[in-house]
This record gives sequence, C-alpha cells and structure tokens, in this order.
Amino acid sequence: MPVMRGLIAPQNTFLDTIATRFDGTHSNFVLGNAQVQSVYPIVYCSDGFCELTGFARGELMQKSSMCHFLCGSETSDLLTSQMQKALDERREFKTEIILYKKS
Repeated sequence: MPVMRGLIAPQNTFLDTIATRFDGTHSNFVLGNAQVQSVYPIVYCSDGFCELTGFARGELMQKSSMCHFLCGSETSDLLTSQMQKALDERREFKTEIILYKKS
C-alpha cells in the first residue's frame, strides 16, 4: 500500500526548492507560512539571514515573518503597516526598511 504524504508534501517540496536554490547565494531571506494569517510564522530562514541578524535558526522558527523582533527606533511604522497589509492581501510589496541585529 502506498504511503500517503498528505497535503503538506507539495508545500515541503516548494520550500525545499527555494531553500536549495537560494541558500548559500549571499541571499538573506525568510520564508513564512501564509496559511497562518496575521502571524505568518517563519518556517525557513537562510544561513545568510541568521548571520546578518545574529539569531540562530532555532530562535527564528515560528516568529513572525514580519520580523517585528528586528524593529527599532528608526524602523518606519508606516512601512511595517504597509508590509503587513501587502501580506494580508497577498500582493507584492517592495521597499527599503531599517531593521536591527540581535543585541
């Protein structure tokens, strides 16, 4: 009898593909779970993102992919609101924002 992998297999394959293609390419990124709206928990983060922020991968898993934990005094509230709105509406949004490393 064949093993049923359930509905998460395609998602895992997609995440695997993204991680394999872009990790190690000097790309700093996180992937969030869009099925858990308003939080969008991190399900993968690149090695570069960990090095850049000072967080270990285990510390980042399940935190919000909005990266509120990297916001500081010079982070624009307007931009974070626009980012959240773009995620909620599932549309592309490009910007530059000031984020901070782990202290």
